[in-house]
Amino acid sequence: MLSAADNEIMCRVGPGTAMGEVMRCYWLPLLYSWELKADGEPMRVRLLGENLVAFRDSSGHPGLVAESCPHRGASVFFGRNEENGLRCVYHGWKFDVSGACVDMPSEPAESNFKNKVRTKAYAAAEQGGIIWAYMGADQANPPALPEFEWCTIPEEQVHHAYKGIYECNWVQAMEGDIDSSHLYLLHARLNPEDPPNYGVYHNDKSPHLQLVDTDYGLYYGASREEEQSKTYWRTTQFLFPIFTMFPATEDGTVPSHMYTPIDDNLTMHWGLRWHPARPFTHERKLNQWIGKLPEQNGMGPMKETQLGRIFPNWWPVAEMGNDFLMDREVQRTMNFTGIPTIRLQDAAMITSMGSIIDRTREHVGTTDAMVIATRRKLIKAAQLLRDEGIMPPASRNPAAYRARSCSAVLPSGVSWIEAFADWHSGRTVVPPAEGQHIQIALT
Repeated sequence: MLSAADNEIMCRVGPGTAMGEVMRCYWLPLLYSWELKADGEPMRVRLLGENLVAFRDSSGHPGLVAESCPHRGASVFFGRNEENGLRCVYHGWKFDVSGACVDMPSEPAESNFKNKVRTKAYAAAEQGGIIWAYMGADQANPPALPEFEWCTIPEEQVHHAYKGIYECNWVQAMEGDIDSSHLYLLHARLNPEDPPNYGVYHNDKSPHLQLVDTDYGLYYGASREEEQSKTYWRTTQFLFPIFTMFPATEDGTVPSHMYTPIDDNLTMHWGLRWHPARPFTHERKLNQWIGKLPEQNGMGPMKETQLGRIFPNWWPVAEMGNDFLMDREVQRTMNFTGIPTIRLQDAAMITSMGSIIDRTREHVGTTDAMVIATRRKLIKAAQLLRDEGIMPPASRNPAAYRARSCSAVLPSGVSWIEAFADWHSGRTVVPPAEGQHIQIALT
């Protein structure tokens, strides 16, 4: 259970809110690099409750500016992206990616008014095939971009698998990743002898969690007993403020999610995976396929371009209005939910909670330990920044993001923290317990 006041602190991300100020200390993923073309169409976006327009100028630099023109408030989405600037079509005022007004044809030639006018602009940068945004106050001196391993290795070793919008608050979206107990229930097949593409399966439905505090967030090991004195471990990372790494596969492929807060009620969900040492042999395209069974792990197809909306091409077909394409016959005979794909199973649960869940009504248990600890750490970070000006975890330490997760079977009694230490910190490319049988992981 969480107090109403703490729930407000944790969930609200708009300008001037405590958590919104925490978010503005970090670079946040906004768009894939390929979504913006030089002198191409601008895009309506929203980030941390602010309506913005993203574009790429003639020189290839990404820009992120306020949607409202500082002249008389018209939307610069309708503007002309030309000659290294975005020109409002109402009176022709033109702004570069820094927010400077570089042309003002509606004013007399001798006027210097354009030198006195700026539009709100935020820093934008690219790495790992993604455009990142920094909305903090120190626009002249933003922090270095986070050094995720997948941003530093050859692109052939990275698969950007899916992206889509969840119609709920970012915290409840993210909490699904740090909740190990739902894995072999929500995503399970009904019968262990059925094919793995019906869902995952494990006899032990109640994991034991051990948490480790870090300077960038938290991680945990969830243990389940195997036969012959062995323990199956799954480790999951939470990295401030919106990043998770859920358990890697036996061969060392590490999956990660990012939860960009669009506003208090909408979240952009990203899924990617990488291998530290070798390229993927299959196509590395976005997975937007959907069928009756969760053998493919994505958010399914997107709706046709949603004209007039933010992020117009990232609204999933599967939504609450069609019960996330649930099939009761599949639920009765094949898997626990009857909802296609693991991501959509998650989406149905977190969306069904409402836009922002009332956490004063929850009854959390022992397997919610990571969720509880993460909430406390988020709230504390917001309070320390607001009340004492203490910067949140790793906001100026890009190297802290060199982390991984794993899943492996160890002999019972072996310390998972010690056994996985080199892997978790990226000091080795050899996966823990490589070659041993591992239960199917969600990748």
